[in-house]
Amino acid sequence: MILPPILPFCAPPGQPKNMKHRFARSPIGILIVCALTLTLNVTACEVGSAPPAMLHAAGADSIGVAGASGASNFAYPSPTPLNHTLPVDLVVQQWLNSVQSDQLLIMIDALTEMRTRHVLSAGFDPTQGIGITTARDYLIAQFHIIHSAVPLAVWTQPVPITLNGVTATSDNVVAVAQGSDPKAGVIVVGAHYDSVNADDFNSADLAAPGANDNGSGVAALLEIARLLTGVAPRATLIFVAFTGEETGRQGSMAFVQNYLQAQKPPISPRAMFNLDTIGGNRTPDGQPGADVLRIFSADPNDSPSRQLARQVQLIAAAYLTAPQAIVQSSAERAGHFGDQQSFSAGGNAAVRLIESAEDPSRQRSARDTLDDIQPAYRMGATRVALASLAVLADGPDAPDNVAWHANGTILNWSPIKGAAGYVVALRRSESASFDQIVTIGDSPAFIWSGLTTYAFAAVAAFDGHGRMGPLSPEIALAR
Repeated sequence: MILPPILPFCAPPGQPKNMKHRFARSPIGILIVCALTLTLNVTACEVGSAPPAMLHAAGADSIGVAGASGASNFAYPSPTPLNHTLPVDLVVQQWLNSVQSDQLLIMIDALTEMRTRHVLSAGFDPTQGIGITTARDYLIAQFHIIHSAVPLAVWTQPVPITLNGVTATSDNVVAVAQGSDPKAGVIVVGAHYDSVNADDFNSADLAAPGANDNGSGVAALLEIARLLTGVAPRATLIFVAFTGEETGRQGSMAFVQNYLQAQKPPISPRAMFNLDTIGGNRTPDGQPGADVLRIFSADPNDSPSRQLARQVQLIAAAYLTAPQAIVQSSAERAGHFGDQQSFSAGGNAAVRLIESAEDPSRQRSARDTLDDIQPAYRMGATRVALASLAVLADGPDAPDNVAWHANGTILNWSPIKGAAGYVVALRRSESASFDQIVTIGDSPAFIWSGLTTYAFAAVAAFDGHGRMGPLSPEIALAR
């Protein structure tokens, strides 16, 4: 089934067109945000305020910052110390503080109460399962609750599934928040809502509550949709609860092939986030895992997906102390797959967020229940995804024309209108993460004798509120 196009308007036929919301921070709004922040013992409302977590320079040299923006001949002042404090936006911080733990728990509990969300379960019992009267309609209702406050276009995409000789139709549940700037593109946030019991993979009548895998991801998806669509961001956001992940990614593959790629012209998302198994974080012996959130992305190390993974780690370091988001040097865990791979296979930047520790005795079994969820960890993982989306969807554009000069000490780029400053991210060729972060002023150039010790560079702008935008594609610093 080919669904209606997203841009310039995303509602299916027969639905009234929603008015576009333009995102603007009025002076009154800024004062309100600062007042709210003061109640949380934050003492300043300035660009470049120290974030909860900072990335520190390793082996720092000294830098010179370029002169007037846009000047063809840069005048470099005396070298100044490296500044590696990342900017933060108080509005994003307020969103992170607004994540509701109880709401996340309620949504996970509601999904587990359906007993199973196996893709073939709809025909067994109309009071439980994945079908029209249970999981699917629960998700539609949740998106419509958000719709009552902020216009969302909500629809379902039927997905035919054949499993062990049985054919059924299940549904992706889709909600779209139209962005205010078509040039800002599209970002997809996904989480699969089906579940299985691995004792009999094809059986639809065995208990498969799926609290952690993947009620935790679905709850985060809905909470992020609630918070981010209060005002329309610049980018269009597509929230998708995928069916059929456990049985071979049928839902996400159908969404990519029969919806995104079927549009004229095809829709190519700037980024895709897969939220899958982010609430338990227990080892096989039942102990808490490390306070780490793993980020998986397609190889090679300079792929669009791996570059997106590094951005997520960078953003999380600016806004959160825990969990620590860590880039993994692989596309997935050995022997596993995820919905992000349906997107990265088509060349789109896509990442999977997943807890640091897994308990195979609970996964895909009747034991994946609500008591498997760790509330503090689940909250932190949701906030990592929320902060990343807020920055990438509504921050300033990524700088164009990033160039490294042959003398080895100068990096410059086209200026971004309204930028209060820039973040320069550097890494060595073998590094999965950035090795050096530098924050500079509003001139679009960076000079440093240490550039030649790195292999790749990327640049992001941040605005007067401290909101950083996406990084430019990484460029090679040739020797």
